[in-house]
Formats: sequence, structure tokens, C-alpha cells
Amino acid sequence: MATKSEGIQRLLQAEQRANAKVAEAKKKKQKRLKEAKEEAKKEILLFKNNQEVAFQDKMAKSQGYGDDYTAKINKEGQVEAAKLDQQLAQNQGKVVDWLLDLVSDIKPEVHRNYATTGFA
Repeated sequence: MATKSEGIQRLLQAEQRANAKVAEAKKKKQKRLKEAKEEAKKEILLFKNNQEVAFQDKMAKSQGYGDDYTAKINKEGQVEAAKLDQQLAQNQGKVVDWLLDLVSDIKPEVHRNYATTGFA
């Protein structure tokens, strides 16, 4: 009987050691998972910050390009206005003379509607 009880005791002790090892393994696994989550959070935060910096750089460049583009459009507008002012200065006298000729050269004619009604 002593051998049976010794065998049972050894089995119980082996079971306790196995349970202790399983519990320790679970603790280590939980610790590794927690460390992995922390590492993942750090990597995500780093990636997010890098993407934010890249986005801000692109926005700054595009806004800088927008300022350059606006300045370019304003310059082109000023050049076009100067051209129109020059053409106005060149042709102003001709246009005024042409308008005065049209206004002062009166040719009396019967209006076509009046002529077709038979009242003439």
C-alpha cells in the first residue's frame, strides 16, 4: 500500500508541478502579449506621426505652389491689362472718328415697315 500511496503522491506532485509550469507559461504569454501590444501601439503612433509630417509637407508645398500660381496669374493679368491699355491708346482716336462719322452722316430714308404699309 505504501507504494501505491507513494505513486499517487508522486503523481499528485507531478500534476502540481505541471499546473505550476502551465500557470507560469500563461503568465509569460500574457506578458509577451502585453509587450507586443505596447510595441504595436508605439509603431502605430510613430507611423501616424510620420504620415502627419508627410501630409503637412505636401500641404505646405501645395499651398506654396498655390501662392506661386496666384502670383503668376496676377502677373499675367497685369501684362494683359497693359496690352489692352496700349491698344486703347493706339486706337482711341480712330474709334472716336468712326463714331462721329456714323453719327454725323445722316441719310434720310423711309423705314422699310412704313414703305410696305402703303401710307407713303
